Amino acid sequence: MAEVPAAEVPQAEKDELFCVYATMILKDSELDLSEDNINTLIKAAGGSIEPFFPSLFAKMLVGKDLDSMLKLGGGGGGGPAAAGPAAGAAAGGAAPKAEEKKVEEEEEEEDMDFDLFG
Repeated sequence: MAEVPAAEVPQAEKDELFCVYATMILKDSELDLSEDNINTLIKAAGGSIEPFFPSLFAKMLVGKDLDSMLKLGGGGGGGPAAAGPAAGAAAGGAAPKAEEKKVEEEEEEEDMDFDLFG
């Protein structure tokens, strides 16, 4: 969405984003996730959205555990990667070969003229 000018984003997506951001702000502020609070926050930010969105979001959030949905860094992908080289070193030095191969792959990626973010 960063590559799309704000004027080209469909209104329905803007409405949804307003509700999502308002909900996260309300949750972070430990306020009630109600239709009224969502509307108040969106209006305070200078936004205007279709009237059904705040109601939809408020009803959708009833009984949901937002804390578990909003946790950051819960991927756990670092564990197996850290165990790999240690196991390779214990087996007799297989880890350095894998490291060299990985470095070569990274260098190949750097040589490309493609920039995902720029």
